[in-house]
Order: sequence, then structure tokens, then C-alpha cells
Amino acid sequence: MPGYFVFAIHFHQPTGQLKRVSDRVFENSYKLLLEVLKEFSDLKFTVHVSGPLLLYASEYYPDWLNELAKLAQYGVIEVLGGSLGEAILPILPGEDRDLQLREYTRLAEKVFGLRPRGAWLPERVWEPGLVGHFARNGIEYVLLDDSTLQRANKTSSDSLYPWLTEDAGSRLAAFFIDTALRYVLPWEHPDRVIDFMKSRVRGLENPVLVWGSDAEKFGEWRDPGWARWWLREFLNKLRFEREIQTVHPSEYLKQFGVRGLVYLPPGSYDKMLEWSGGFFRNFIVKYAEVNNMHKKMLWVRRKLERAGGGLEEAWKSYLLAQCNDAYWHGLFGGVYLAHLRQAIYENYIKAERAAEEATGYFGEEARKLLLEDFDYDGLDELLVESRDYNVYIDLRDGGTVFEFDVKRKGLEHNLQDTMSRYAEPYLEGAKFAPDWYRRVSARVHLWSTDTGIDDWLWNTPFKDLSDLALARHYLTHMDKEGVTLRATGGYYVFGSRVAEVEVEKRVRFLSNGYAIDYAVRNLRGGVIRAKVGFEYHLAPKIDRVGEGELSYAVGGSRLSVRDKYVGRASSVRVSSPVYPDVELSASRELEVWVAPLSTLARTEKGLMEMFQGLAVQFVDYVELDPGREVRLTVETRVAW
Repeated sequence: MPGYFVFAIHFHQPTGQLKRVSDRVFENSYKLLLEVLKEFSDLKFTVHVSGPLLLYASEYYPDWLNELAKLAQYGVIEVLGGSLGEAILPILPGEDRDLQLREYTRLAEKVFGLRPRGAWLPERVWEPGLVGHFARNGIEYVLLDDSTLQRANKTSSDSLYPWLTEDAGSRLAAFFIDTALRYVLPWEHPDRVIDFMKSRVRGLENPVLVWGSDAEKFGEWRDPGWARWWLREFLNKLRFEREIQTVHPSEYLKQFGVRGLVYLPPGSYDKMLEWSGGFFRNFIVKYAEVNNMHKKMLWVRRKLERAGGGLEEAWKSYLLAQCNDAYWHGLFGGVYLAHLRQAIYENYIKAERAAEEATGYFGEEARKLLLEDFDYDGLDELLVESRDYNVYIDLRDGGTVFEFDVKRKGLEHNLQDTMSRYAEPYLEGAKFAPDWYRRVSARVHLWSTDTGIDDWLWNTPFKDLSDLALARHYLTHMDKEGVTLRATGGYYVFGSRVAEVEVEKRVRFLSNGYAIDYAVRNLRGGVIRAKVGFEYHLAPKIDRVGEGELSYAVGGSRLSVRDKYVGRASSVRVSSPVYPDVELSASRELEVWVAPLSTLARTEKGLMEMFQGLAVQFVDYVELDPGREVRLTVETRVAW
């Protein structure tokens, strides 16, 4: 008896992908695969097109989608369902899991003219609580990684059959993608791949070998000419292979059913388990930026719920903002891709504004000042919300501004969406020191007098002589115009506490941004000799279509955001080809450090710097006797 083969191809480009990248992949890979599927229409294929890519293709490549739909209607391909935003379902509220599945099914029915019976699970991140969500949304089976089954004490041979799992009475069949096959197909010669496949299924009764992976492996990751040759060679051999027959998953279930009952632990594919430390949700803890996006999701959802029915476009934006790529990191990209993070915030802010307008959220108020545990760390953050912008302040982390959302229609953007540098396994041995604090805004340092811009950027140790940068701030006053924060700390020389220092921040809310009046005081002790640094970071809006250049103006110079500047000035003006200018201005001229905030990323060409935002620090050399203080006001304004 023959063995069976499910050839599942996953097409996906994330929310916010650069247009040139999506277009290149279509030309190199997706069009090639469509040609091959049509050429081998006597075989059976399984296809998943992610929600973000379906929407993109509907706008830019409708002919490609129409041809794919014909293959589905002819029975050549079986279309897999999934989530509209290609979201990691376990990290979503339960209602969102259902909504993601339901909205994808609705879109797939519109595009392909049929209702999917199976589903692709983004990054194959599985938790047992998903069973009911799939079942009540008409999904009969999912594709998981075989490591998930093996963690349930099953063998490698057991993964060559679908199994049934249940939760609270709901049922779901699971097929298991063969890890060993993924590592040879398409990397080995077609003959060796066929031989490997036959060796896996030989001697078993009705086994089903599942390959499921990215379409980009054919034509994008390697040369299109090679991909076309490889696929034709491989599929030609399958045509005449007696020991292996292609099959659709639903056909296999109808003919052979499942192997039995199994209860599956949380899981994913092997590399994802390695990167996440065994559990996907660990990414939310490791990266403050991932936690920020995740908790923004929960905050916006509360507002959408209050709005009740309607707001279809707002909910669509919200679901697309849950796209998985920016919520984790492995070897490449992930949360470090600034254009993906920006698209996440852009969509959440669109949904937030729509919900606020629908509910009359502000009433007669100009703004709301809320103390909420936004990031779920057990302590309240200060959230300042108005119709045009939000400013979020982390009292625990140095009294810093960690989110600055512009909410005006057409300008939706989080200007504080910058990225800190983390220790990563692939950076071992590189000249790299991870950040010891989150790279956000309104942080105050007392630098040693020999500190320079590179010390600040690349974390030369022992340069900050105080503990104010990370000090917990306390809200001491609040009124309609602003809030006052205070923190105390020490000034240290060679580890000895020389003086007690207080930082006061009066945060004022402007019509197009915010201002902070700083006072740094030597309360008691010895003389403070230091460079007082007032640190800011900005995330200029990236042009995802034309990819025009980002720049800034300071001290009479116009520079690329990839250039450094050290000199005397009172303002820095940041420009994007797709966004109004953003200006940081100080109340007096003083030394200014400006530089790109960059992370080191692994690429096929080795380590390269990846732009994450523009770092700006106003620096004032001081000698403060006890009882003396230094003052400065810094305004952050958007030129709308």
C-alpha cells in the first residue's frame, strides 16, 4: 500500500512589509509557484495564504489570486484557513481568537469561493485551549509541528498519522509536519528527497507524510531558476512514484480517519522553542517592546468593546495589528524590524481613535489623566490621553515617556516606538554591549565629565555616576495643564555616595506635543561635577512604499539619520518624506548629541546595523554645590 504526502505551501507577508519586498517576492517566488501548480494540476497541493497577504494581493495582484482560486475550485489545491492577521492565537483574548478565525474564513470564502476545513497555525504555536476556538469556527483540522506530538510521549512514527485532541468536549484533528523532511526538502536533490520520503513511510499502514513551510523557499531564498528546476524535477518524479501519493488533508481524514486520542502540550517548531526558551509567551517578558505592543492591544480592545457594534474598519485594523512577525525574534528581523512595529502601532491607533470617537470618550474634557497598570508589572503607569495624541509615562522606570501616539487621522504613529539592544546568542563575540535601560525618552543621567557620544550609545560601563536614570518617580501634583514627578537618588564617585540628588519633572501638555520642565538639584552632600544628560529617542515614520530618506536638521546642518552630530544647538528637527516634521527644542543652547539608535542584526552577509530610531541627548556640564540646581525645558512637538 502507498504512503501519502501532504505538500502544504504557506504564503505570507506581514502587516507593514515594505512594498518593494512584497513585490520582489511575488516576482521571484509566488508567480513561479502558481505556474508550477498549474503545470502539475494532476497532483494535489495544500495552500495557505495569510490574511495580510490576501488583502495585499487583492489590491496589487488580483490576477494571481484569481488563478489560485480557480485551482481551488478545480480541486488541485485545498485551501487552509487561519487568522485574518496571521496572529499568534494563544496570546490573544479568547474573543479575538474567534474573531481572527471567523474573519479569515469570511475573507477566504470571498476570494476562493469555498469554506476552508483546515487551518494553518501561525508559527505553529500551539496551546490546548485553542481546540474550542477552531471547532466552533468550523475548522476540522490543523497542521502542527511533530515535536509537539513527541512532547506528548509519542514516537516519530506516530507523527505520520493525524490524531484527535479535545478540550472541554470540543474536537480537533491534528496533522504533524515532519521536521526531518523540512530539513531536506527542498535543500537536497529531488532524488534524495524522494528516497528519504519512501524510507519514512515504508512498512507502515496508510502513513501520511506532511511538509509545510514557507513559499519563499522556492525562488526567494534561492535562485528562481534553481527553484523552477527543483520543483519540476521533484513533482515529475512524484507523478510516477507508486510508493508516495499526494493527498489533501481532508481527503485523508475522510478515507482513513485519525489514529486515536491525544492531549498535546504547548509547542511550536524546534527553532521557535529554542528562541523562546520553550514557551512563546517568554518573548513578551524578554522584550519590553513586545510587551508594549501586546498591552496596547489589550488597552485598545477595552475601548473597542465599549463602542459596541459597528466599527468594522476599526476592528479590521485591530486584527491586522496582531500580525505575529513583530512580536518575537529568532535569527532574523522580528521585533527588530522597525517598519513592522510601526505598522502595528499605526493600526492600533486607528482602531483606538475610531473607538473613542464612537463613544464620545472625552466628552467635554480636553484630556484624560489615568493611573493604570498598563504593562502588567504590578505598578501603575501614568497615561495621558487626548483627541490628538497620547503620552504614556513609566513612573517605575526613571519617569520616562515610553509611548507617544499621534492620533490625528492620516498621521497615526507612535513616535516613541524605538527599540533597545538586547543580548542575543548570535552576538556572542561581537563588539557589542546590550542596553542597561530601555531606550525611550525623558531619562536623566549624571555622566562623568569624560563621557562622549559613543560611550552613551554603546554603553561604556561606569559612566553614569547616579542612580537617577532608573529611579522610581512619584506623582506629586496633577492639574489640567500637566503633572509633576519627583525622584531622589545619589551621586557617586568611585562607588561612594557623595551627594543626594533630586530630579523634578513638570510635564506640560501642548496642543501638538508635550514639554518637560526639568530641575536637577543637589539636595545635600558634596559638589556634583558631571554632565547632566536629558535623553530622548524618536522613531521617524518610515516610508514603506517609496522608502524615501529620513533626515534631521541641527546646528544649521541637514544630516541623514544615519549620521552623528556633536555640537552646540537648541533644537533638533526630524524629517520624514511621509510625515510632518517632529522637533525637539531646548529652552537654551547647549551641547547636543545626535546619533542613530542601531541594533546589530544577523544577515546572510554577516552582522549589520539596523536603524531603530534617532537618539538625541541635551548635555549640560555642571558644578552644583549643595542647594544649587540646573534647569532646562525640552519641548517635543509635531508640526501638523
